[in-house]
Amino acid sequence: MLDIDTIRTVRHYIKKEIDKTKDHICYGIDKLDQLHYAKGKLSGLESLLQDLKDLQNREDYVDDDTNQTWTLRWKERKRWRR
Repeated sequence: MLDIDTIRTVRHYIKKEIDKTKDHICYGIDKLDQLHYAKGKLSGLESLLQDLKDLQNREDYVDDDTNQTWTLRWKERKRWRR
């Protein structure tokens, strides 16, 4: 498990890259290929940011005090079976 400062630093870097990519899309695109590349990069960065948020939420469900690992995965399995 990562400490909160590391997660904040990584999130800050990703958000900074997202802003730079959005600025590049608005002001620096010359060719259609560059637009497709920038849109893909933006999508990947936003997906990464969401994955970090989801992983952090999943870690909140881990109960290590009783040596039982109760994760969100079990809840997800039950939800998909319905």
